[in-house]
Amino acid sequence: MNRLDRYIFRQGAVPFCLILLCTTAVIWLTQVLQRVDLMVEDGGSLGAFLKVTILLIPSLVGVIIPFALLAAALYALNVLATDSELPVMGAAGASRTRIARPLIALSLLAGLMVLLINIDLQPRSYRTLKETIQFVRSDVARALIQSGVFTRVSPKVTVYAEEARPGDQYIGLLIHDEREEGRTVTYTAEKGLFRVTDAGPKLLLRQGTVQRVNPEDGEVDILRFIETAVDLASFKEPPGRRRLEGTERYVSELLQPDMSDPYDAERAGSFIAEGHARLATPLYPVAFGMLALAAMLTAPVSRRGYTQRLMAAIAAAILLRTFGYVLQSASAGNPALNPSQYALPLAAIIGASIIIVGRFWQAKRRPPPPLSTVLHDPSRVTRQAPAASGGATP
Repeated sequence: MNRLDRYIFRQGAVPFCLILLCTTAVIWLTQVLQRVDLMVEDGGSLGAFLKVTILLIPSLVGVIIPFALLAAALYALNVLATDSELPVMGAAGASRTRIARPLIALSLLAGLMVLLINIDLQPRSYRTLKETIQFVRSDVARALIQSGVFTRVSPKVTVYAEEARPGDQYIGLLIHDEREEGRTVTYTAEKGLFRVTDAGPKLLLRQGTVQRVNPEDGEVDILRFIETAVDLASFKEPPGRRRLEGTERYVSELLQPDMSDPYDAERAGSFIAEGHARLATPLYPVAFGMLALAAMLTAPVSRRGYTQRLMAAIAAAILLRTFGYVLQSASAGNPALNPSQYALPLAAIIGASIIIVGRFWQAKRRPPPPLSTVLHDPSRVTRQAPAASGGATP
């Protein structure tokens, strides 16, 4: 890159980074507020909560990048135009393609970022996110036992702890189990300690009693113990095998679902459409950048600003992305439409390139006559003036 390329590239790259950072931060905060229940209801730790919210960032960035690039390109070109820098560059001999080259390079870099996110960072982060959420919700010690709260684990199981201490230690425990018809069991203990063993999560109870109702005579049998263990995992329904959602799958897993699995077979069309969308989405930053260049580089010099051009570029970009989502949704039911997910942004790129490169539909103007001809025979120039204005050659 020479000095002009670096200058134009910097004019677009700086606002692009700032817009991307600010927009991602705002949307990330809204996602954080939606996942507060991970701590409040599921008993997750602050570290798990922050991990889950941070893992959302790659997918957010992948969606924001095309629009951040559009805003940055329009901003940079508008500044260059209003400061009369674009006309000066043109007067100095720089063509439209020469001016557009740095911003096209920025658009390609943005497209590569989206491609990297789609094929690796998004599925990797979503898998870790889902596993973290599942781990928090399967941590039965925190989910079932809360200090000073009667927790109804299921319609027939209630757990209470007078005090929860660090290190998964509990004081004053009560577990009331009515799952077995006619055999109600109540555990009480002075102390409890949660441990994960080879046989699953266990609650080790010390100095307590086990009270069972005799179904024959209705009397309560009380058994005192010094130490015993209670299987906490049995209080919750055993989770089934976790199915990978579309956001958790890599592109190869989306394009080639396991048709022997009923879950994959039922959603095969949706998975394949999302796989093609992952590969087509990186074209949108390039398309948005080309739309911005086509709108601003072809604009005539105006002291009234370029508001109409800016709004037209933004509207075209929004319509383009909306049609992209519509095509993805339609491709889930009709796989023949999957190639159109690539054709749509490519058509926008080609159309904008044609506008930027030149006015092919206009007649070429005849070059001006040599200066010697004007000095020796001015009347010849006057006679040829109508022909020159019509674009015909002598």
